[in-house]
Amino acid sequence: MHRHDIPLTQDLVLIGGGHAHALVLRKWGMNPLPGARLTVINPGPTAPYTGMLPGYIAGHYSRETLEIDLVRLCRFAGARLILSHATDIDRTARLVHVEDRAPIAYDVASFDIGITAKMGIPGFDGFAVGAKPLDVYAKRWRDFLAAVTSGDIEPEIAVIGGGVAGCELSLAMAHAVRSAGIEPRVTLLQSDPTLSGLGNRARHTVEAKLRGAKVTLRTGVRVTEIAADHVVLGSGDKIRSQLTVGAAGAF
Repeated sequence: MHRHDIPLTQDLVLIGGGHAHALVLRKWGMNPLPGARLTVINPGPTAPYTGMLPGYIAGHYSRETLEIDLVRLCRFAGARLILSHATDIDRTARLVHVEDRAPIAYDVASFDIGITAKMGIPGFDGFAVGAKPLDVYAKRWRDFLAAVTSGDIEPEIAVIGGGVAGCELSLAMAHAVRSAGIEPRVTLLQSDPTLSGLGNRARHTVEAKLRGAKVTLRTGVRVTEIAADHVVLGSGDKIRSQLTVGAAGAF
C-alpha cells in the first residue's frame, strides 16, 4: 500500500469507559497513532472499576476510589469525551447514534459497557440483586450493612454462583459484617459439584478460605425460588437470607 492510499483520518470510537478502554486510553496517550482520532462515549465523567468491587464490599476501599477518571485519561490521550448514552449503531453508514446530539462517525468502534447479572429464577427481580451493575449492588449492600449494624435485620446472606466472583464476594461480605462486630451467616450456593473456574490447587485454597471465614458452601444445589427472607432449593430446603446476591449468569 502506498502512503497516499492511507486515509489522513481514521475515527476510533470507544463506547463505554470500562477498564479495557481505560487501558487503551493510557497506552494511546503514551504512543498515539498518527492520523487517527479517538472518541470516548460514556454517560458520566467517571466509570467504576469492578475489579476493586470485592475490596469495596469488604470495606478496604471507599466508593470514590473505584472510579476511573475518564476526563483526565482522555485529556492525557488527546481524545474527545462525549458525556452521553450511545443509543444505536448503524453498521452500514458507520454511525453511532448518541442521545441528544448528532451521530458520531466511526471507522472502528469498540464496546466496553459492562455486564448485568441476569438469572431467570422466580423471585430474583423482586428479592435479589445481581453483582453487576456495580452501582445497584453497591447501594443494596450499603443499605443491608446499615440495617444489620443497627440490628434491624439478621446478617443472613445467600450468594448464588460458586465461581471466582461468588467466592470473592462471599468472603468480602463476611469480612465486612464481622468487622462491624456481628457474626455473619453467609451461604454460597453452587449448582456444580465443585467451585467453578478454578484449578485444583486454587480451589482447595479458596475452599479453605471459605471455611476459615465460616462461609457455608453448598455444592450440587439448584435454586428454584427466591423470597424476601429465604431462597428455596430444588430439594425443598430453605436457606435463610436477608440479602441474596446473584453472581452467576450475565448478559
